[in-house]
Amino acid sequence: MLTSLVVTFTPSAPAALPRDLGRAAHAVLLRQLGQQQPALAERLHNWQGPKPFTCSGVFGGARHEDQLLANPGDGLWLRYTALTAELSTALLAGPPPSHIDLAGTRMTVTGWTAEANAHARAANISYEALAAPYLLARERAERRITLRFVSPTAFKSHGQVVPLPLPASVFGGLIEKWNTYAPIALPPETKRFAEACLAISRYRLRTAVLRGKGSGDEIARISGFVGEVSYVATNPDRYWLGLINLLSDFAFFAGVGYQTTQGMGQVRRING
Repeated sequence: MLTSLVVTFTPSAPAALPRDLGRAAHAVLLRQLGQQQPALAERLHNWQGPKPFTCSGVFGGARHEDQLLANPGDGLWLRYTALTAELSTALLAGPPPSHIDLAGTRMTVTGWTAEANAHARAANISYEALAAPYLLARERAERRITLRFVSPTAFKSHGQVVPLPLPASVFGGLIEKWNTYAPIALPPETKRFAEACLAISRYRLRTAVLRGKGSGDEIARISGFVGEVSYVATNPDRYWLGLINLLSDFAFFAGVGYQTTQGMGQVRRING
């Protein structure tokens, strides 16, 4: 099961928070799960390998230098995604909390949904339903695919941060996550197809810095990129194009790159 849970909230008084709140959102998730399923929360905290969830930063409010400024009534929101049935069930189980503590600020929860008709970034779908249109050739496999990188995105390679959306990096990471959690395995050669047969045709990118641990001059800063990238397939093979299209849809849930549980790598496919 694949779930995108959107949580909407508002402060009870004017608030000035850190600009980047991916780590704070991660802490909210583990606290909430810890109250309901402490063993699951502990496993997620100590997870090795590709994580079965992502956490976004906070959307809404006003950014000023290193702060996010919010007032009562502002429609702030964040999202969590789950890549396993166990975690999807845990996210949607029981009544939502009335409040959350976000970076030391008490927020009133106004919504908690995975229903696509309730929020544009919410969703709940099985792996089989996501894959069927492409694996059963029910839907056209597009040769041109555009991804919008909503939050700072980067990759780790040989100990170095690589802030470039190269096809092998983007789709190689997606195929790894898919084959870790999906009940339907895809051929690892998909990464080779992406590397050899996908070209960047257009892009509109800019450098974006995510602020992490620490404070003042000691705060950690991670450079990434945000914006849009269009990939075009130089090989029109229907089978491989279907897999690339499927992974492009999967990116909405899986995230791209590293630190996707800390607010980085939020992605969505742009149609048309």
